[in-house]
Amino acid sequence: MNTGVLSYQELRELGMSRTAIEHALARGVLMRVARGWYATTEAHPGVVSALKAGARVGCLTGCDLYGLWTPRHGQVHAVYPENRGVRPAKGLVLHSSTHERFPRGIVWPLWDCLDQVARRHDAESALIVLESAVNLGQVTDADARSLISALPLKAARAMSLFDVAESGSETRVRLFFQRRRVPVIPQAYIAGIGRVDILVGDRLIIECDSREFHGPDRQVIDRSRDLAAMDLGLERIRLSYPQIWHTWASTQVSLNRALQRRLHR
Repeated sequence: MNTGVLSYQELRELGMSRTAIEHALARGVLMRVARGWYATTEAHPGVVSALKAGARVGCLTGCDLYGLWTPRHGQVHAVYPENRGVRPAKGLVLHSSTHERFPRGIVWPLWDCLDQVARRHDAESALIVLESAVNLGQVTDADARSLISALPLKAARAMSLFDVAESGSETRVRLFFQRRRVPVIPQAYIAGIGRVDILVGDRLIIECDSREFHGPDRQVIDRSRDLAAMDLGLERIRLSYPQIWHTWASTQVSLNRALQRRLHR
């Protein structure tokens, strides 16, 4: 993870002497942002803001820096030990942690970031990052379930729908059906079509875009799979990224109508 922010020790390990560091500061190549921490000209602004506030990046922003599929959250989430003081700043969401010390790095460890999201945010956001971590192989399925079981009872129950997903889009749409007690199979394999994002009931396929834009090759494949589904007598709904993340309220209305029409049976 390259945030463009390094500790004094890291600079020394890179071969910079104390004099070289002072010269870099004088030339504007480095900027001292907190005691023992230095930022390059390309430093992540959120990391710099967290340090200046007396915290470390964590929670949703930490998950994002670890490469997880993370819901867009606008502000930078920073976490600090509850026995330390912080300086609130514009654009920062500050959370306290039960840890008595800061982590060694500029970002809280991944496990802590996942736990912070689970304890501070809604179940959907927590499941999105946790399922992404499992999908990317950064934690195991057993690890994820262990994290959930260690949560307060209310939060653990809210996250009981943990499953597999390749994107946050799939997680959000799957939860929509699960919360209505409609049976779903995520990442279902259908002969003649291949793997689909979500199979709802017996015959409704839901495909979820995880990115805002796709190239023409992807569109050709999608159209071919649509025809294969039709040949098998299956219903198919393809949801775009904006439908899932920008106009979700109206999309839910349409999905409810699909259930009322029993397209899944």
